[in-house]
Amino acid sequence: MLEDREKAIIKGIFGIVLFYAAVQHFQAVKGAALAFWHAVSPLAYGIVIAFVINLIVVRLEKHMQRGIFANQTIRRIVSIVTAVLILTGVIVVVCFALIPGIVDSVRQIADKAPRALESALDFLETRLGISRNVIEAIENFEVDENLVDSMFGLIENQSVIAALKASGNMVSSVFAVIARLFVGLFFAFYILAQKESIGAFVHRLVETYLPEHAAKRLEHIGKLTYDTYAGFISGQCMDAVILGCLVMLSMGIMRLSYPVLIGVIVTVTALIPVVGALFGGSIGVVLLVMDSPVKALTFVVLFLILQQIDNRLIYPHVVGNAIGIPSILIFAAIVFGGEIRGVLGMFLGIPFTAVIYTLVQEDMERRREREQRRGK
Repeated sequence: MLEDREKAIIKGIFGIVLFYAAVQHFQAVKGAALAFWHAVSPLAYGIVIAFVINLIVVRLEKHMQRGIFANQTIRRIVSIVTAVLILTGVIVVVCFALIPGIVDSVRQIADKAPRALESALDFLETRLGISRNVIEAIENFEVDENLVDSMFGLIENQSVIAALKASGNMVSSVFAVIARLFVGLFFAFYILAQKESIGAFVHRLVETYLPEHAAKRLEHIGKLTYDTYAGFISGQCMDAVILGCLVMLSMGIMRLSYPVLIGVIVTVTALIPVVGALFGGSIGVVLLVMDSPVKALTFVVLFLILQQIDNRLIYPHVVGNAIGIPSILIFAAIVFGGEIRGVLGMFLGIPFTAVIYTLVQEDMERRREREQRRGK
């Protein structure tokens, strides 16, 4: 029989050989990974959709305990359907209520942009002493059509055919994604309807094939990850919507320009803690400067007041301790998440960092307790 040390050596050698083989055949491994992702992506979409819907389902089921809702099956079906209707209603409201206002604001900005550019150029010339030749070069700047044709590959007929093929591939890719989303939606319904039995099966699977300590550790990490992401996503989305609505209503009351557009921008950017709302407010200032510097200054004061209200009164009650990590780690999560996956990486990287931070804190506490027991 092999001793534990020999088993560890054999596992290490096997791991090194496997890693070397993967590096040597990187393209084959990459192709296999992409093929696997295409196969399981509908299931991944379903898990994500189920996670989002479940945030609403859990809250609805807490208030469905009496009468016909005492039956688990009826309560689950009604809560799932209600959650889907709520999400659908939100999408419909955004499409039919907000988009026309956004389009109107964009048109106003497009009409005022040339005048704002001319005013900026006059300011550069009169106040900063920029040479008129430079200003004329900016005003007379034109895009070379041949350069544009070359960039898009549309000079020759063959390039046109290639471009049409590329557009056809893009359309087919869009339909493929939509098809995966529909499959994922049905998979999400199944997950939500059978989440207790699925959870019990996963629990038995982990207990059967892993040592007791490892099984408990894995389940603890899973619960911590779910609680962190659920608390952060639901709280951050609610806080962003509240802040965006406050900005929109306040701008409407004060008769500032583009209230719907800036409110939506603030809502979207406020999904990123700490820096997101400031970035959205900065965009609002830039848009209002083209209309009136006085309005832009008024918006700055208004936005700072609203953000203080949000930071001190709304955010602590809505998000609470869902993050619970130092600000420096939030900034690091935003930077690294943005580099890896853009805005989505910024948003999802923060709770991931919170999970890692909590696990490290727990490990440090266990090691400290172990050292204290050894000292005694």
